[in-house]
Amino acid sequence: MHKVERFLNFIGGGLILTAMMILVTCDVIARFFFNHPIHGATEITEFMMVGMFYFTLAYTQGVKHNIKVEVIITHLSPKAKQIAEFVTYFLGLLLFALITWQGVRSAADAWAIGEITFGLVELPLFPAKVLVPIGSFMLCLRFIMDIIEGWKELKGKAVS
Repeated sequence: MHKVERFLNFIGGGLILTAMMILVTCDVIARFFFNHPIHGATEITEFMMVGMFYFTLAYTQGVKHNIKVEVIITHLSPKAKQIAEFVTYFLGLLLFALITWQGVRSAADAWAIGEITFGLVELPLFPAKVLVPIGSFMLCLRFIMDIIEGWKELKGKAVS
């Protein structure tokens, strides 16, 4: 699981981000120096942002580098912190399971009707929409692993 998360993180945080920076830089240079922007650069950048965000979610959760509201957490006992994390992971699983489900439906609909962007360059929306359920599903798997681990820790502390 960790290898898949690292691979998607590399794709999202490495390749897609780099490609996005190159595309935007080339678009700015072409617009500024040649008065000829790259058509569709904005739409492609928007698609890339979806992949960059959703492909990095599971890895970020796996290494626990997500944002926490420490104002509340710092005042809890160690067991209460574990319970709060357990509940948070469970709620996150429910939310991202819904996002995965609806993302699959939305991607399937985009594929079926041939949904495209509106603008100077018409691009199919299916590729961007399929990135959402892939990243969300990986995050669901990570939440399940975190829930199992948290449950074991809670049971271990209850026995001690």
